[in-house]
Amino acid sequence: MKITLFALNSSFTHTNLAVRYLASVLDGSDHTVIIKEYTLNDRKARVLNELVNTKADIYAFSVYIWNRNEMLSYARELKKLCPDSKIVFGGPEVSFENEAFLVKYPYIDVLIRGEGESVITDICNSPESYKIVDGVCSNIFADSGILYDRYPAEGDILYYESVRGCPYRCSYCLSSLSEYIRAKSTRQTLEELKRFEQLEKKPRIIKFIDRTFNYDIKRAKDIWKALCTEEYTLNYHFEIAADLLDEESFNILAEMPVGKIQLEAGIQSTNSSTLEAVNRKNDSSKVIENLARLKSFGNIHIHADLIAGLPYEDINSFADSFDNAISCCHKLQLGFLKMLKGSRIRAESEKNGYIYESDPPYTVLSNNYMSYSDLYRLERIAATIDRFYSSTRFKNTMEYILQRVSSPFKFFSELCDLQTKELDKTSQHECRMQLMYMIREDELALGRLALDTLIQENKNPPKELQKYYIEHLKSIINSIPEKFKSCKCNNLHIYSFNFDKDNYYLIDRTAHIVEKRCII
Repeated sequence: MKITLFALNSSFTHTNLAVRYLASVLDGSDHTVIIKEYTLNDRKARVLNELVNTKADIYAFSVYIWNRNEMLSYARELKKLCPDSKIVFGGPEVSFENEAFLVKYPYIDVLIRGEGESVITDICNSPESYKIVDGVCSNIFADSGILYDRYPAEGDILYYESVRGCPYRCSYCLSSLSEYIRAKSTRQTLEELKRFEQLEKKPRIIKFIDRTFNYDIKRAKDIWKALCTEEYTLNYHFEIAADLLDEESFNILAEMPVGKIQLEAGIQSTNSSTLEAVNRKNDSSKVIENLARLKSFGNIHIHADLIAGLPYEDINSFADSFDNAISCCHKLQLGFLKMLKGSRIRAESEKNGYIYESDPPYTVLSNNYMSYSDLYRLERIAATIDRFYSSTRFKNTMEYILQRVSSPFKFFSELCDLQTKELDKTSQHECRMQLMYMIREDELALGRLALDTLIQENKNPPKELQKYYIEHLKSIINSIPEKFKSCKCNNLHIYSFNFDKDNYYLIDRTAHIVEKRCII
């Protein structure tokens, strides 16, 4: 039989690991396997035409919350055009469906619930014999290698799984439903990471999809220690539990080459009642303390997450969580609770008065603690944070301001109130003027805004900021080395300063660091 494995990614940079797992399981069988991988942005007519032209006996769809509706649409049209082909749905978004799902969508022939590797061969051997198949937890994934060497990808974010399952039981997460944890050994993991080095097209980053990479702290330290060496040249992303880090972990991570790894940690909330309600057993104060320590090393990008819409957290409590967490990371992402099918928090939704979207991604609309207006306001504030802080367009300005305001959340909330239209329709100049209004009484902050303008837009600051820029540079002119003084022209507009505690970086108009000096 001919089998087409169909993936629909959220963007061109992403890749799908699931279809590659299935392809590796089917390797060596009598079946012909084709992977067809697209994005949500691809033209539907082209995608459908290419699927039809594979003339497959079985089409297996990899379904997630971000592509469910599109996948249903493709399946419906494909069934009309290829009525004799069998359509199989699998993936986390359909793993908790039942017979009613097949009745509602009669063009789907087979539904896989759970891990598909253990059952895909049987289904392909005899598709008429199955309707709903429950995959079992297995170690098949551990024998699959890195997959991208056999099934190349166009995207530059490649995923790698060294651990399947999670030791935690957070009520909003599907990983908490895993029966047990399965992990590749340290040796196997490091050997497989070397195979990424041999790929013809080098990835921008290798993203570990392990839910808690450092659950086994000794294993994590051994892998990190190896990645410190020159033998591993790529960039790696890990999701960790920051409160599990010990002193040896910090010593290893402090020696990591700059930019080689990224660490992501879920804080979710600093409200103890909230954490207890979702069965998240960690010490949020220790998480924040450890992340701040990692950030201070200056060699690792730290990403942290908060979730809006959790039990017992109103908008004021969320503001406290934000203010507690903002200084410990380079990027603080504000996510909104998704009531995933199969999760305990969804099963108990009435307990906390949850109202949520009927369609994926099932985002919370309100609960007993936040109204719809509260959550919508948080969504606008999150967009403001992304534009002004996470984008790094105003890096020097934000670093200065957030160290001085009593509540960073209040600052962003007030900045949000200045928005008269959606941020994606607001020009960079309009954003700069809004920020300028917020800091209008702080000349040092205005000087840094002028510097951000010069660095990010590669042009002289606008006339509204010109005097602050010049006066700001004049205040430290004596610390500029003589050789650079002789290079200046046009009223100091050639070079700018990127402040970092007691240091500055002399930067040219293309944002290239020329020399680092201490301020006198």
